[in-house]
Amino acid sequence: MAVLADAVPYTGHTTEHRRIVLDVAGRSVVAVRAGLARYRCRTFGDIGPLVVREAGRARVGADGRFTFRAGEEAQRVTVRGVLRRRTHRITGTVRVVGSIATGQRCASGTLRFTATR
Repeated sequence: MAVLADAVPYTGHTTEHRRIVLDVAGRSVVAVRAGLARYRCRTFGDIGPLVVREAGRARVGADGRFTFRAGEEAQRVTVRGVLRRRTHRITGTVRVVGSIATGQRCASGTLRFTATR
């Protein structure tokens, strides 16, 4: 995963007490790394913990809101958040949806997080 050299990391924790890092370059979120304690599949149950690392680009709007979606269909991460530049803080939610080798659908819960610069 290549991250821009001028990207600023915002680091924090989810409601599962797992680490999350969002890299911000200019007015865009360019990468996400997140740990998930629970990743439930229909038949196999919880196969967590899981760590996801994805690069992409999500434009941060004038109001600070963004939606970052990246990854293959087998493991797609979605982060919705608000970047507050004055307080150097991002708050939002993270969720991972995908499948395992058998094709069985899996998903994490929607986890809240707070990350600071």
